Amino acid sequence: MRPPITATLVEALSRPTQTTLTTLINEYQWSDRLVLQALGELGEILDAWNLELSPSIGTGGLDDSRIVRAAFSSNLLDLTCAEIARGEGASLEFKESLVLDVKKHVLGKQPIEKCFSADVLQSSLKTVAAYLNSGGGTLLIGVADDGKVVGLNREFLLIPGATKYDFDEWELYLRSMIEKCFQNGRGVSASVQINRIDHEAGVVARIVVGARRELCILRAADGEKLFVRTGNRTLSVNLIDLEQYFNLEKRYL
Repeated sequence: MRPPITATLVEALSRPTQTTLTTLINEYQWSDRLVLQALGELGEILDAWNLELSPSIGTGGLDDSRIVRAAFSSNLLDLTCAEIARGEGASLEFKESLVLDVKKHVLGKQPIEKCFSADVLQSSLKTVAAYLNSGGGTLLIGVADDGKVVGLNREFLLIPGATKYDFDEWELYLRSMIEKCFQNGRGVSASVQINRIDHEAGVVARIVVGARRELCILRAADGEKLFVRTGNRTLSVNLIDLEQYFNLEKRYL
């Protein structure tokens, strides 16, 4: 029988969740335990529920920000197929590609080698940014707007510096762009879980984004911007509209 699980860990089973060791210990009401004892029990609970912490227990302080998320899942293909069948919504979006300009390649009949698009890449990064600021969500890349699985295989050769032309290089490139295009990029990347889904129609990337406590600013091609999710739309928020979307407290650091 698995041990009891708190609200934070339940959320982490579905998407990366930002927390601290202090928060987790307090949720279990372990105020009467020694810190090392509490951390040992917490580690056992995480293992029992196939959850992992980044940074791990034993690294950093009790109040340092961490990401807790599922270590693995055996039924991601079924889950992804169910999500595709459900269709896009506020917390689920489909993208046909990460860097391939599909219109230029298919409709314009241009060779695929000439169809790398920074604008297409920015579109996915904007969705990630919006989920980070709006409660999290799932992005499926390799799936057309109508739910047809087209796969990522054809764009592997477009990844800059690629030599193997496979999913691993594709994921490494996406993570490098997340780290480059966001303030505290490594921390942001820890809130983004990327899984390869081997669908019969092609490889799909299932990208689960957890919400961050701090605002996540994207360094877009036309400047630094803040994006949020409203319904099934990704919107850019101007400085004057911040209070409409966020509860802001003025603090001097």
